This record gives sequence, structure tokens and C-alpha cells, in this order.
Amino acid sequence: MPRVGYGLLLAACGAVRATRSKAEVCAEDYERSNRVLDLIHVSSDHPIDEPRILCFVNTISTNHATKARAIKDTWGQRCTRLVFLSNATDYDLDAVALDVTADHDHLWQKHKASMQYIWETYRHDFDWFYKADDDAYVIMENLRAFLRSPEIVMQQDIVPLQMGHRFRLTNETIHYYVGDKSLLKEYTNRWPNWWVFNSGGPGVVMNSLYMRLAVESFPKRTCLSDKYSVTLPDDASIAFCMAWNGVFPPNTRDLQGRERWHANHPHGVYYTNPANFPRDVWFNQYHRDIGGIQWKEDCCAPDSIAFHYISPEYMRHMERQLYFCRH
Repeated sequence: MPRVGYGLLLAACGAVRATRSKAEVCAEDYERSNRVLDLIHVSSDHPIDEPRILCFVNTISTNHATKARAIKDTWGQRCTRLVFLSNATDYDLDAVALDVTADHDHLWQKHKASMQYIWETYRHDFDWFYKADDDAYVIMENLRAFLRSPEIVMQQDIVPLQMGHRFRLTNETIHYYVGDKSLLKEYTNRWPNWWVFNSGGPGVVMNSLYMRLAVESFPKRTCLSDKYSVTLPDDASIAFCMAWNGVFPPNTRDLQGRERWHANHPHGVYYTNPANFPRDVWFNQYHRDIGGIQWKEDCCAPDSIAFHYISPEYMRHMERQLYFCRH
């Protein structure tokens, strides 16, 4: 898959007015994000189209013309294939309607339905599968370079892998979320006070072994039935489900402990000092004993892969800064 052409990139970023120079456009600092974006190197390693990655993005019809369109116009172009899973079909967007209620109480059901659809439809055509929310921004070149690294390649065909930004639930939230108390007791007996999952916001990348095992496991009691998963976030649910198969999220930070996947936007991860907040605030708790939170220049690996909470305007700004302004 060739790199996005210069003209198409301009269109994707929102065509620059003729009255504004490239220097003026590139001097814009949307939400004070340029400092962290300057820390990121976009990989130029070849081949740029391998491995083959199918990106599937969960969205809803009210976001088709805004968030979903922004993804299709920016980073989604660099996926081998991009599919949107929604509550309504949109042929222009390549959005597929799933028969699941589109509300916050059915996220786990939609998660399962989306993975089942993707696996049944595309399992033979791709090497990796990237699941993202419609407010994620993914640097596909860095994702591919990461997946081509020897430590990942040697595991790809023998270990089920789901990689992203790790969170750890507190003991209190574990007991709150799991409604099936007999199953909760079994879980805590095996893994006391240990429930680590990858944040769904910036997205996760999964190999075929993980996709197949997850889909095969969905009907099992240990994968949390719809009755007991109304309040449970879908990203935590899939981790709970896969723990019974001995599959846990690996550490994806670099050797300096800097994150590659980010559960916040660039200015958030750069300027948020965790020491300024109580130890029991959720984002400090969710990183306890799995590397903590780093900020400023230590926030982000140079080969960072994904960010979360990215509006369409923010998405196009990142596209300009990472591509247009560097050429």
C-alpha cells in the first residue's frame, strides 16, 4: 500500500487556504500538542505495507460524518483495510451495521459482535487486527515497525497477543464490576487483586491466535454473560475473559518505560503531572504496579503508536504535524 500522496494528504488535513503559507499552517499549536508531537518519529522502515493490518473501528451513525470521516481521511488510509462497525450501514464509509443496541450498557455485546464479524469475514486475509474507538489516532508506520520487531515476530504464531496501553483495576472496582459473585470468587482465588487490561480508547492490536481464541471463548461462563456485564467496560471484559485462557496483556513500553500506546491526547499525557493528584485518583490507581505514569519528555516513546480522545479537528492537526509539516 503506497504512502498517501501529497495532494490527498492536503485534502485529508483540510485543504490549506491559498492565503496561508505552509509555515503559518505548521506553526499552529492545537491544544498545545506540538511539543509532544515533536518527540515522535514516524518510522520510514520498509516495507510500509507489511504486515497486513485490518483496522476495525466501533462507531455510531451520529459520528459517521465527523469522527469516522476524520479517521477515513487521515490515519485510516494507511491500514491495509479499514472497516467501521456501527448501528447503521454506510456504503461510502464502509460501515457495517451490527444487530446490537447502540448504548453504553451494551458495549460488551458490541465488542463481542464486532470481533465475531471481523473474524468470520476476514480471518484469512490479514496478519493483525487493530480495534479502535472513533476518537483514536494511530500512527500506522510505527505500529507496523513495532510488529516487525524480532520480539513480536517470534511470538506471533505461537502466543495469543493483544497489545495496547495497560490499566490495572483496583480491588474495589473488581468487586463492583463482576455481578456473578461465584465467578468473581473463582477469579480472585486465582488472581487476587490482579486484573490488568488494555484500554480500548487508543485501540489494541491482536494477532490471529488471539482473535480465534477470544471468539471461541465468548459463549463460556468465564466470558461474562450479558446478564452480568451491563456496567462492565468492554475492554476490561475481554481481559477478564482471556485470563481464564492464561492470556494477559504484555508490557508495551520501551526500555526507558515510556508508553507507546496512550490513553489520553498528546497535551494530556505531556502536561499531566501525576504527583499533583492524590494517589487514589483513578489514573494513578490504574497505573499502580505496572510502571506508573511518566510525563513531560518521559511521557512518550519516540515510536509512539496511538492516542485517545482525539477530536476530528485534533486528528487533522496531528496529520499535518506528523506528515505534511515534515516534508
